[in-house]
Amino acid sequence: MVMLVPDLPHDNSEPPPSGVWNDQGSAAPVSGNNSQPSQAIAMSAVGGISAPPISPTGALPASPASSSNPAPPSSPSAPPSHASVAPHPGFVLLSGGQGNGQFALASAELFDPAKSAFAAASSMKDAREGHTATALPSGKVLIAGGEGLTGRALSSAELYDPINGKFSAVEAKMDTARAGHTATLISGCNCPADGKVLIAGGAALGSTVRSAELYDPATGKFTPTGAMKATRARHSATLIGSGPLAGNVLIAGGTSDEGGGDIATAELYDPTTGQFTLTGRMSTPRENHSATFLSPSVVSGALAGNVLIAGGGVVTAASDSAEVFNSQTAAFSPVGTMTSARTMQAAVLLGSGKVLIAGGQSSDTDFLQSAELFDPAHATFAATGSMQNLHVGAMATVLENGNALIAGGRSSFADLYDPMAGTFSATGKMVTDVSESTSTLIR
Repeated sequence: MVMLVPDLPHDNSEPPPSGVWNDQGSAAPVSGNNSQPSQAIAMSAVGGISAPPISPTGALPASPASSSNPAPPSSPSAPPSHASVAPHPGFVLLSGGQGNGQFALASAELFDPAKSAFAAASSMKDAREGHTATALPSGKVLIAGGEGLTGRALSSAELYDPINGKFSAVEAKMDTARAGHTATLISGCNCPADGKVLIAGGAALGSTVRSAELYDPATGKFTPTGAMKATRARHSATLIGSGPLAGNVLIAGGTSDEGGGDIATAELYDPTTGQFTLTGRMSTPRENHSATFLSPSVVSGALAGNVLIAGGGVVTAASDSAEVFNSQTAAFSPVGTMTSARTMQAAVLLGSGKVLIAGGQSSDTDFLQSAELFDPAHATFAATGSMQNLHVGAMATVLENGNALIAGGRSSFADLYDPMAGTFSATGKMVTDVSESTSTLIR
């Protein structure tokens, strides 16, 4: 059964443009020459890949902070022009995602923490959703893959340069077109792969893939690396920053055609050998979960250096369970229960050493404003203040002042979390109504 993803809600509802969405994506023309041939992409609980890869289901109610008369969505073929404001370190870049009418977007915007406001940035070269954004050591941001205007996976990539505030196409294409993949900057392996980006898994042509490749910022080229042991999309990829596995990347869960749906397997990518190996198995199959490295730089105690895996699952069976991957023993073990079952939540490690977990979806019709904190010192979850807006599929970014920005989660506004007060406040209105955009701190 194919289930269609709903439009973003807005109070001045207008009928969508004709032919904007079906199980293959929008009917708009293909942009560029990097798209896969058209093929149906079904969303189901047993292995099919949705378009877009991580969209919630059900009609999302309007967020409390939303305007009573928001502006109609702009055409995906005519994104807003970039603002005169230049990006500065500490700004947050939000790029692409899905807009009203369920089109992939080429637009981007910048969040200014000092003004708590958004301003339009220059547009990407390709409209994308289900893509990745990775901050490189140079300060540039690598945008890779995703689904284009027709819902077909892209092999193109581009770079955002914070100096001139513009995107430029990467001449080389990825070896495999993919969406719903992961992209992880490798660091700490003391090997030639340091500074390269591991791009793994995802979906193309309606099927999950096992391939992986490395992007080298020095050459601007993509090179195939060892393949994963399982096909997977909507999985997590976490760089292990310390201990005997430092520099390795933990790949966990996801959905797999081979596995018939959500899977519990995990594997480690060793950048020194360029190969994946199976590791411990999670207690619960998961997709769209959160995975957070508990860095010893801010976390003390027995869980320091572990990876917290929380929630996830299809929206009809969201999980409240959590577990940790022990980087010393390469095994998973249960660790408490969240205060709410949630999938497609945002999660980030705060300067306090606690993990903020916010929003998400607990069922077809339950969209969450609630948030909670995981305390590694006591291995417990506790509720914290609720968000001002509903966020599903959002990203969480810690700002230079220690606050956390929750943005891009099917709301016209973002939320700021103050760890000292334990409360959220709404930001200024975003330039574009967007869901599942990427969110990257500019350094």
